[in-house]
Amino acid sequence: MKKRSYVMKAMRILRALLGLALLAASVSGICCATTAFSTRNTGGRVKVFELGQRIPRNSKILDVLDKEGFWELRFLAGDWSQGGSCSYRAIVSHLKKEAKARGGDALAILHVRKPFLSTAGERFPMDSCFRIKAFLLDLIDIGDWPRIGRTEEEIRRDLDASGQSLDAIEGIWASHARCEVEMDAATQRMVAVYESSQNIGDPYFTGLLWVPPSIIRAMEQLSPEEQSSYRVAIVRADGDPYYPYAAYILDPEIPEWQAGFLKARLRKIPDSTGYEAKWYGSTFQDGLREFQPDETGALKAKVVVELGLKYSIDQTLTRVYPPQR
Repeated sequence: MKKRSYVMKAMRILRALLGLALLAASVSGICCATTAFSTRNTGGRVKVFELGQRIPRNSKILDVLDKEGFWELRFLAGDWSQGGSCSYRAIVSHLKKEAKARGGDALAILHVRKPFLSTAGERFPMDSCFRIKAFLLDLIDIGDWPRIGRTEEEIRRDLDASGQSLDAIEGIWASHARCEVEMDAATQRMVAVYESSQNIGDPYFTGLLWVPPSIIRAMEQLSPEEQSSYRVAIVRADGDPYYPYAAYILDPEIPEWQAGFLKARLRKIPDSTGYEAKWYGSTFQDGLREFQPDETGALKAKVVVELGLKYSIDQTLTRVYPPQR
């Protein structure tokens, strides 16, 4: 069962792993509203998030870098000695220079292939260097992210004071979202191939696609709904003539998010009881969601979000305050 679980997890991110560069293009391409808050590196220090370290959620992926060191023999003073740039530190230093030249703020190490050693502990000349895969990141500046300057208690008092003049969308709502990776028929067929295989492990000798756990963990961090349950205050707001209502998160659990941060902008759909929302996911990237009321008065949306992978999101907004009229 453990092996099956690992395979299923791996196959869910197969599309991204078959073309990480396409992943980067897809992720950066969907980022619309966040670009105004993005700061490109113009000479600052490039941060490095080491293998397994949490990737900040305010990260925009610019590209995927893949660098392997080089090994050579040099004749020095009558002796052959090893030269080149093979060490982990040397390759990371090279990646940092490339990141800075391309305007990136940070690197997130995805996978490290260590040098191969013989049974006697000797290095193989052709495989004696480290190889590193890393995300090239542009860290979104959230210092000026829109936020509400009122506490939840103050918001509740304002809602009470508005009384019957409140729009149906105004109030405090509990958001519950179920986020799953979609697999198409072709991917499911490939799962069957992997399940029938006796060896899922060796990327260098068997030719099978191997998904390192470190890459799986990194890809999981791209989920557009990392925090599945939270509350938002939806109030009238200025700043966007097309979306007169704004939702602000009240109880975030993600370090980069703060209480009061803008979570969505909303507007009523003409000739409908529903609402269209420009909703910001956990990675500060927005996408359109359409909410329609059900028989209980809850608002429900179902949407597919592409962040390299396809995520199916089922979201429900349930009014918390004031009570449903």
